[in-house]
Amino acid sequence: MNTFANLNKNFIYATFSNCLFFVNFSCFFLLPLFLDSNNFSKSEVGIVMSTFGFSSILLTPYTSTLIDKYGKKKLSLIGLFLMVLSSISFIFVVNFKIILVLRIIQGVAFSIFFNSSSAIASNSLKDKDKQYGLSLFSSFTIISYFLGPFFAEKIIVFFGYTEFFIYAASFSIISFVLMFFVLDDEEGADLEIKSSSFFSIIKENKLLKILFANFLLASGFGVIMNFLSLFLKERNLSIGLFFVGYSIVVSLSRIVLSKKLSSENIFHKILIMLALFSVGIFFVPLIDSSIDVVLFSIFFSLTYSLVYPFLSSLALIGAPKSLSGRIFGAINSSFSIGVNLMTLLFGFIAEIYGFDIMFKCSSIIILVSVFLLYAAHTRRIG
Repeated sequence: MNTFANLNKNFIYATFSNCLFFVNFSCFFLLPLFLDSNNFSKSEVGIVMSTFGFSSILLTPYTSTLIDKYGKKKLSLIGLFLMVLSSISFIFVVNFKIILVLRIIQGVAFSIFFNSSSAIASNSLKDKDKQYGLSLFSSFTIISYFLGPFFAEKIIVFFGYTEFFIYAASFSIISFVLMFFVLDDEEGADLEIKSSSFFSIIKENKLLKILFANFLLASGFGVIMNFLSLFLKERNLSIGLFFVGYSIVVSLSRIVLSKKLSSENIFHKILIMLALFSVGIFFVPLIDSSIDVVLFSIFFSLTYSLVYPFLSSLALIGAPKSLSGRIFGAINSSFSIGVNLMTLLFGFIAEIYGFDIMFKCSSIIILVSVFLLYAAHTRRIG
């Protein structure tokens, strides 16, 4: 079977538009450097970074319902406009409260756009192509981490933060243009659906275990993406090498390995990857050289790469297109909760006990939870 032949124009436009949006989004993993240069404390950095996700989480039941109700293309364009506006606005502010407002707007933009583009991509695929197709979709998302943080860090060093924010916003502008080429698919649209239907969907047993596993993945992802740059800065090391390795390894892994792994017992395989993922985080405090940064980037990326797309495909296989916006809303909400709730918690831990304890706490929490999830899943299928 030639999987590429089954990828239509909507899938391609949604994939590249999403990639460009994520360049803008991933640039803001370097926002802690901007905050640090303006004398914000570690706990304030944690609050600012987590505010993004809390706005996304709280609005997702509403925005994901609007996506299924009024059309994915229309909502994606609104999300892109908000992302451009908020990114550019950082040029003009250093006030803590205004920065929080801008992060809230970015969270709203993310909630709208990512759920919309993901639903467009998923609806363009047959069930048999979802595992590989969504892996391909998310692999292009990861390419953005090379165009984003790697080059953005150079722009900050050689030019400054004004140019950094302009650089970030320019990618959402290009994404906005691309999204105009998507053909709206209104199949299964239901103008009568309400936001309460979002919560009835996530109560299903199949989805609950997927959402919890996704939460665990996100908690580790968040602690690395939001605090690794400051941790490495304290050791006079560059974050750029991490993002280069991350972009290359995750992209290749999703393109190549996603077709190699059988879907049989896929949830067990996901839990094994999550356990290894947590072990890698435990050893972050040992990083002491550029080679260590590269080695950690490779291990972190290999253990992380397939978990999210496999969980997504597991949730969407067999689901009607009319539910895709809300299912992706649930998946992305669980990820956002994991990233931002735990970022807030670990920001305070780092402030009190330091980065070494913070990374080890994150690792242990994930590993213990994976074993509990495995035990519960084994009992259920037994």
